[in-house]
Formats: sequence, structure tokens, C-alpha cells
Amino acid sequence: MARDHMPIQIGLPPETAWEIAQPAPISYIAFIVGDEMPDPGAAFIAAGESFGVAPQDAEPLPIEDDRVAWAFAFSLPMRSARVMMWCEQAVDGASPDGQASDAKWVIFIETLLAAERPVDDAVALAATVARSGGGRTKLVFDPGLGVAWARADIDALFLGESMYGRGALVDERHLYRIELVARDRARGPYWIATIGLARVGKPEIEMLEVPIDQVRAALELVDALAARFVTEPMPYAGVPFEAGPDVRLALVPVGEAIETLGLNCAGDANDRRGLAPGPRAAICAAGKRGSFRQIWVTPTDELARLVRNETGLFLAPRVTEARERIARRGWSAFMRAHAEHGANPTAAFLVKIARGEGDGAREHLWISVETATGAGGRGHLSIAGEPPARIEFAIGDIGDWRIVGLRADLPEVGPESVGLLT
Repeated sequence: MARDHMPIQIGLPPETAWEIAQPAPISYIAFIVGDEMPDPGAAFIAAGESFGVAPQDAEPLPIEDDRVAWAFAFSLPMRSARVMMWCEQAVDGASPDGQASDAKWVIFIETLLAAERPVDDAVALAATVARSGGGRTKLVFDPGLGVAWARADIDALFLGESMYGRGALVDERHLYRIELVARDRARGPYWIATIGLARVGKPEIEMLEVPIDQVRAALELVDALAARFVTEPMPYAGVPFEAGPDVRLALVPVGEAIETLGLNCAGDANDRRGLAPGPRAAICAAGKRGSFRQIWVTPTDELARLVRNETGLFLAPRVTEARERIARRGWSAFMRAHAEHGANPTAAFLVKIARGEGDGAREHLWISVETATGAGGRGHLSIAGEPPARIEFAIGDIGDWRIVGLRADLPEVGPESVGLLT
């Protein structure tokens, strides 16, 4: 069970332990096909279309590189940081996974994100490079995260060609990614950490010594907190806060959290030598533990409750909205898969539905689907110690869905990976 977002309330000013001198820059790259050089004037116009206001104070940038065709910087009234754009000839084999191997040109955009509206700002930046190449833009790439979007995703996410409008399917999760590391990948324990929060002026957050049976819950917890911290202030170091209903945790400077890290656990000082400088926050149980020596520990009790579906997590409002839209957009694929494979005893068809009214009061329940139609469906909710409850739902109740165990080579499919069903 999960619930809608509720704000972190700790009654304290921002913690200096999390201060970053300056956010890391963000950049996007558009891969353009065709021999003709992209027009710098079109790129300037694209910025105005994407941000909704004409760029100002444009000036050429002197870049001494024979591959660079043009480069300029400009300002926008609502942004404190200037934006740089440049175009250069594509390098053979440089596109992500060869997805744009036929590209002849690349257009770069780089700046600091607008702190007060980072998601919308990122959408406008990505839309700018996509529009700069027009119909010849084949791929947009985020080099900071290693994420690439093909043409269909560019249109749906950044250029407003979805039924919900431009940026409506994009949320805070597009500004970071999560890595999973272990000495023994098959058995753990695992070190989970974000990459990208430095671009919004926040420390990367992580969790240490996660047991294998709690990895999924830990990933969901790190994801939920990271999305909230994109725009919310972070809790004071070591001070308990609520990550969900009765899910009390603390954020601790990593240097303190790894003092007692096990010998075979990833995340020690040696593992951190290649990381970017700056503060990092470890997610720990609320309050130190131990009778002889008190130490910060992994919140395994809280993760166990999440695994047993006894509680849920508070989510950033935009994450909830985007997940709902994406899930409903892919519901027809879920219906087809259920019609074809619903009788498969090894497959589980799950849907998250909302129940209740009002902000902060809706419960989000994962149920097993028995019937799926264009209008909604029916399923049952199983809670340990209680008989299954039959629940009917409308398509407007759907917040997420998952298909688990459909094939041996396809452990899980969700709305974001719906293409795997084909």
C-alpha cells in the first residue's frame, strides 16, 4: 500500500551538511541526420518556442575546434544562468548504442537548471535541441545519465505530441538515475545510489548493505525520496523524518554511515575514489542502534514492512501524476497481454489503483487482476492474515501496473517498458 505525497516537516532550517557550492551543469545532445548543416537561426527560434519567450543577449562563442560549425550563448528572462548551444560534426560510432549511427551532426545545449522549476526547465532544454534539428532529429541524449530518447519518445515527452501536452509525462525521475552495486551481484548485499541530484544542487542519496530480499523495496524507497528532494528541502542530518505512513528514517553523511561497513560490502572508501566531490547522504534507520556502541544502520525493519505491503511511501505529486498518465496510456497493451496470458500460472498481472478522496488521503493499492477491460476491471487484494478482498476499478483509478513472470527472459514489464510486450 502506498499513499500520495505528504511534505517533510521537520521544523528546522536547511542542513549545512548538504550544502553544495554550485549545482552540476546539465546538458542534452541531439543527433541530426542529413548532410546539410543545421541552421543556427533555427536553433535560436527553437529556444524561444520551447521556453515560451524570446532569447536575449545572444553572442557567438569562440570555440577553437574544426568540427564545431557554430556556437552561441543566450539569456532568458526567467533564468539566472545563461545557456550555451553549439553544433558540430558527428563522430562515427559516438551515438548511444549505435541508435543514431547515421547522424551527420550533433547539437549540444548546456546550462545550470533553474532551481525553482527544474523539471519544466529540463523539458524546455531537451525540446530546444530536438526542435533545432527539426524533423531530422533522430535521438536526444542525456550524457549525465546515459539515457537516450528515440523520435517517438521525443515527441511524446518533450514536444507536446501526447494527449496530455508537453512535459506532462516527465517528472523528477528524469533528472537522476539509480545504480545498484554489489561485490556478489547474485547474493548481495547491495549498495544503491543516485546519480544526477547534484544537477539540482542536492547531494546524491544512497543506501548501504541492502539484503537481496529487500532490494526492490529499497530501490522504490530511494526513488521516492530522490524525486521528492529534487524540489523539497532535505531533512536535517540525523533527524528522523517520515518517508511514508509510520516509515521513519534519517539521512546521515556517508562518512558516518560507512564507519562500520562490513568487509564484503560495496560502498567503502575504495569504491568512492572515482565519485564526484561533494556531500552524499545515506538513508538509515531513525536513530542509532546498538547496546555497546551506537551506530547508524540500514533501515531493514522499514524495508521489511514495505516488502510485506504493510505500509507505503509518500510520492512527489508530479511523479504520481506522470505514473498515472503513462499507465493509462499503456493500458491497452496490458489488456492484450492479460487476454492472451492471463491463465498462465507463472505470470502475475498487477495494477495499482487509488482509493479515497482528497489530497494526502488516497490509498494506492496493488491488486491482482482477474479481468481487464477498456473501462477498468476487477481484481483481488491480498493482505497477510486477511481473506482476499474483491475490488472493481475504473480506468481513472489506475496509477501503475506490472506484469511479472510472463517469460523467463522477461522478468517484469511496466508502463515505461511496454514495448517489451511486442
